[in-house]
Amino acid sequence: MSAEDLWPAKRRVTLIGAVANLLLSLGKISGGVVGQSQALIADGVHSLSDLLSDGLVLFAARWGSLDADHNHPYGHARIETLATLGVGLLLIAIGAGFILDSIFRLLSPERLLVPGWLAFWIVVVSLLVKEGLYRYTERVARRTGSALLLANAWHHRSDALSSVVVLVGIGGALLGLVWLDSVAATVVGVMLAWVGWRLLAPAAAELVDTGLSRRELAALAARIDALDSVQGHDRLRSRRMGAHVFVDVRVWVAADLSVAEAERIATKVRRTMVDQLPGRADVIVSLHAGERSDESRAGTP
Repeated sequence: MSAEDLWPAKRRVTLIGAVANLLLSLGKISGGVVGQSQALIADGVHSLSDLLSDGLVLFAARWGSLDADHNHPYGHARIETLATLGVGLLLIAIGAGFILDSIFRLLSPERLLVPGWLAFWIVVVSLLVKEGLYRYTERVARRTGSALLLANAWHHRSDALSSVVVLVGIGGALLGLVWLDSVAATVVGVMLAWVGWRLLAPAAAELVDTGLSRRELAALAARIDALDSVQGHDRLRSRRMGAHVFVDVRVWVAADLSVAEAERIATKVRRTMVDQLPGRADVIVSLHAGERSDESRAGTP
C-alpha cells in the first residue's frame, strides 16, 4: 500500500485518541481540583499533552503520507520525524514542570493536597481507557509502518503507566500518607521526561541522516558478497526517512559480462537487499566492471 492509502487508518486512530484524551484531560483536571490531588492534576495535564500531540500527529501524518513530488523527490516522511521530535520535546518540558512543582510542594508541606475517593475512581477509569488506546494505536502503527503513530501509542502507554503511579499515590494519601501524592506526581514527571527522550533521540538521529547500524550494514554486506557473480562491493550507504530505508551500493562484477547479465546481477542484488532491510526499502545498485580494489574487498562504505 502507498503512503496515501495508509492515511485513513492513521486519521481514524488519531481522532479516536484525540476525543478520548479531551474527555480524560477534562475529567482528571477537574477531578484533581475537586478531589484535592496534585498527582491527578498532573496526570490530567499529561492527557492534555496527549491531546496536543494528537493534533500534531494528525497534521504530520497527513502531510507525511503524501507521495513524492518535484520538491520532495524522496517523499514527505520526515514531516512525521520532525513532529516526533516535537512530541519528545513537549514531553520533556511538561515532565520537568511536574518535577519542579512537586519538589516545591514537598519542601513546603503546607502546600500539599489531600486527595479524596473521587480522584481515586477517576484514575481507575483513565487507566483502563489509556491502556485500550495504546493497544489500538500500536496495532495500527505496526500495520502502517508509522514511527509517529508508534510514538503516539507509547504516549498513551506512558499515560496509562502514570495513572498506575497516581493510583498508588492517591491510595497512600487516603491511608494518611499525604506526601505520597506529590511523590507520585514527581514520578509521573520523570516518566514523561524519559518517554520524551526516547522519542527525541532517534528522531534527531534520523534528521541528521544517521544510517543503519554497523550490525545491520555488516549483515547486508555479507548477503551481497555471498551472491553468485558478485566479486565485492563498496560505497554502501544508507539513511532513514520515517518507515523508509534508502540504500545505495556499488557492486563489482567481471569485466567480460554482457549488459543483460550485469543487469540480472544488479536486480538480484537489489531484491536481496530489499528482503534484508527493515521497513519499506528503496535500493540503488550501481555496477563496476573489473578487478576488485582493496577497498571493495574490505567491504568498506
